[in-house]
Amino acid sequence: MKHKYQIVSASIEHKINTDLYKDKLPTEDELIVEYGVSRNTIRKAIQILVQKGIIIPIQGSGIFIRKISVDGAINLETFRGLTQDFLKSEIISKLIEFEETISDDKISNAMKCPVGTPIYFVKRLRIVDGINWVIEYSYFNRNHIPYLNQEIIEGSIYDYIQHGLKKQIGYVDRVIQADFLKKEDAKILGLQENDPALLSINKSMLKTGEIFDYSIGVHNYKHTKFLKLSNFAY
Repeated sequence: MKHKYQIVSASIEHKINTDLYKDKLPTEDELIVEYGVSRNTIRKAIQILVQKGIIIPIQGSGIFIRKISVDGAINLETFRGLTQDFLKSEIISKLIEFEETISDDKISNAMKCPVGTPIYFVKRLRIVDGINWVIEYSYFNRNHIPYLNQEIIEGSIYDYIQHGLKKQIGYVDRVIQADFLKKEDAKILGLQENDPALLSINKSMLKTGEIFDYSIGVHNYKHTKFLKLSNFAY
C-alpha cells in the first residue's frame, strides 16, 4: 500500500504533466486544504518532486515548476509504462506474437527464477501518434502475472497489473544501449537493416522484490528521446 505522501506526490506530478499546475504550485497551505492532509504529508510529497528535479523551491517566492522540454521523451526518473509517459499522445499497441512458454537458462538468469518457470512471451509494436515507435519483447513470470490476453496486451499491461491484479510495482532497473537494427525489426519500424537502434533493457520488480517482467525495447532512433532530470550534487 502506498503512503499518503506518495499518493499526493503522484497527484501533484500528474497535475503538472497535464498543465493543471503551470508555472508554480499552490502554496503549502493551499495544498493542505486541497488534499485534506497534514503539513508533514505535503512536505514529504514536495520533497519527492524536488528530488526528481520536477519542481524548484525558491525561498520567499514559492515552489516553481521546472520548465523543460519533455514532449516525446521517456522519463527515466519514473517507469510508468509508455501509456502514462505519453498522456497527450495516441498510443496503439499492436500484438505481433503472444505465447505461453517456460524460461530457459538465459531468461531464468535475467529474471532470477528457476529454469522451467512458466512465462508469457509478448512481442508487440507500440505506435505513438502514427509512428512505429518501439518494438517490445517482454517476458512475464506467470507466477506473478497469472493471466494475460490480447485485450490486455493491446491496452496498458502495467495499468492492468496495478489495478486489475492489485499488484504493487516497486522498482525498475533499466539499461540503455546502442546497437544495430536486425532485418525483421527494421522492417517493422520502417527503417533499414543495420540502422542504429536504441535498446532499453528493463527488469521490473514488485514491491516484494521479485522480477515479474524482463523486457527489451527496440526503439526507433529517429524519434526516441530519454529524459533524465538531475540536481547538482554538492
